[in-house]
Amino acid sequence: MVWVKSIENNYVNVDTIISITFDAKCNAFVAVVGHRDVRLQHKIYQHKALGSFLQGNSPRGDDEILEDMILMIEDAKKSGDCPIIDFMKLLNY
Repeated sequence: MVWVKSIENNYVNVDTIISITFDAKCNAFVAVVGHRDVRLQHKIYQHKALGSFLQGNSPRGDDEILEDMILMIEDAKKSGDCPIIDFMKLLNY
């Protein structure tokens, strides 16, 4: 079983995630979880584009970050090595 750690220190089971998307209101990537008629969003990664830009690096695009997240989840499910994924640590661009 693989879990994703949210910014608020909650844990989301990857099997309950309906989608991962970027929410412009909170400027973060969110995992959308469904429970019957209710949809909950858990912030799982806050992109620090300004910090990258000020360091002289070009910030990564939302599509690239999303692709990396999906690949990390798939790899963790296959291997079983990483039961908890913390994108704030893993995606330190």
